Amino acid sequence: MNAAVAEALADPRIGAAGEDELAAEAAHWDEVEIEAGADELDDVRRGRPIEWATQTVTQGEVLDAFRDYCRDELDDVEVIESAPSRLALGWRRERSTIELRAGYLFCDRLAVDGPVLLLAPIGPRTTERFLDEASLRSRVAVLDLERLEKIAAVRSSVFVYFEWFLRDAYGVKILPERTFTTGLVERGIISLGMG
Repeated sequence: MNAAVAEALADPRIGAAGEDELAAEAAHWDEVEIEAGADELDDVRRGRPIEWATQTVTQGEVLDAFRDYCRDELDDVEVIESAPSRLALGWRRERSTIELRAGYLFCDRLAVDGPVLLLAPIGPRTTERFLDEASLRSRVAVLDLERLEKIAAVRSSVFVYFEWFLRDAYGVKILPERTFTTGLVERGIISLGMG
């Protein structure tokens, strides 16, 4: 089964979705070429290799290292819940989640307790969907660790800590996905003008 479809069917936050609804949702997102059953999803998400100039890691290794960093090094970030592909974190009264995903099907339903940062590949349909849906981009952010790019308009101190962690621990910097920023400017949603 397609990993993104299996992920949507297995996630109780998404709820029941019929075959037609799944097909319609999948058509709005970039194609996920990985096959996996429900019992293989964590392995697929965690095992995604991330190749940076000086090292190769997996998404799961990065998530685990950030969890440990929050527990051991950050006094103001609390690890509320830790699962193989998901971290629920708190900073003061703010609650945020960082999750590894195979795809983004029904991702608007994942931000139930606060903003969510999804770590998975970003493609052109993902960018268009976030440009088209203000309610989606106000609650969900996506970050592609391979490309070192993000689509993010949501505020979360935890997400800032995550980017600082990536910089300090791995020497990588996350940049805004270029076509997303350009699309926001072209639609008049943001302005990059001086003054």
